[in-house]
Amino acid sequence: MTSNRRRVRVVVVSVQGQTSIPAPARRSIEAVADVTYVARPDRLSPGDARRVLRDADIVAVTPKVAPRFDRDLLRSLPRLRGLALYATGYDLLDLDLLSRHGVRVCSLPHYSTEAVAQHALALLLALACRVHLANDRSRGLVPDTVSLRGFELAGRSLGVIGFGRIGRRVAALAAGAFQMPVLAYDRRWHTVAPASPAPGSTPATTVTSSSHGSPITVARVDLHGLLDACDTLVLCCSRDPGAPPVLGPAELRHIRHGAVLVNVGRPELVDHQALVPLLRSGKLRGYAVDDVVFGPGDGEVHTDLLREGRVLQTGHSAWWRDEVLERGGRMWAEVIRRLALDDPVDVVGFAVPAEKAAG
Repeated sequence: MTSNRRRVRVVVVSVQGQTSIPAPARRSIEAVADVTYVARPDRLSPGDARRVLRDADIVAVTPKVAPRFDRDLLRSLPRLRGLALYATGYDLLDLDLLSRHGVRVCSLPHYSTEAVAQHALALLLALACRVHLANDRSRGLVPDTVSLRGFELAGRSLGVIGFGRIGRRVAALAAGAFQMPVLAYDRRWHTVAPASPAPGSTPATTVTSSSHGSPITVARVDLHGLLDACDTLVLCCSRDPGAPPVLGPAELRHIRHGAVLVNVGRPELVDHQALVPLLRSGKLRGYAVDDVVFGPGDGEVHTDLLREGRVLQTGHSAWWRDEVLERGGRMWAEVIRRLALDDPVDVVGFAVPAEKAAG
């Protein structure tokens, strides 16, 4: 007896189209669904999104091409029940709205952890060793009078803000490679003790390196205590839409004199207007961010900070690695396949709408 059940329809939208997913992984999706691949260089407009996605049960997108899934668009996509996002962070989506429309969102929480953690350490090393400035000076881009004086990381305290997968890996790498004592703060923790520079004065938790199984001891502390106590800071937490910066003026006042700050989260996690005076005064010795926050758009107001190497920007490239692209394609395909089978994995922020639960 032949089933008349309609096959699930999947639309995959990315810059590279079908080549975003390795061929064997594509076949695994195509075995359970009808798949359309759309190659596109930029974000889908509302009109294009309605046209391209109108018959989709499952939509898979990268952040670069993702349309704004607002109420109007969702109303025009009555079949949509699953969204597979090729990213770890999902702050570009209104999860509550998608949930109310019965759309499950699945992300890729593990695909770039190692790359981003390594990038954070690379930025920390660059600020300590002034590598970026030494390169500029050797090319004649800055005067010979610009100092290349740096400092050693070994033995300096590291404060990790956001102690999820990436934060834990950063801690393990820094403690293992440079014997850095590590303090950590995570806003999901409800009970922490204030930090004190005195050794052994804070409660500790033991975490394990994801790759090598080497245990390290990390002190769990509050944010102000961490900022007061640490020579180096790495910001790797997520961002809640509409939330104020994690490091606003009040928090930045607590930063230890001469510290450096690395941000591999989102630019919005830091109040950059409040940060600039700290960089110019020397209270903050350097700032590295995996994005572009100072540049042509600011009328060259901050040229001095870039010229003197006080700011290092890497344009959201922390995840851009051979291994991550291969791993991400496979993981994305599995997320899409499982959504098509109505057996989703790595679901974020979904609650079954009342009307669907009742049915």
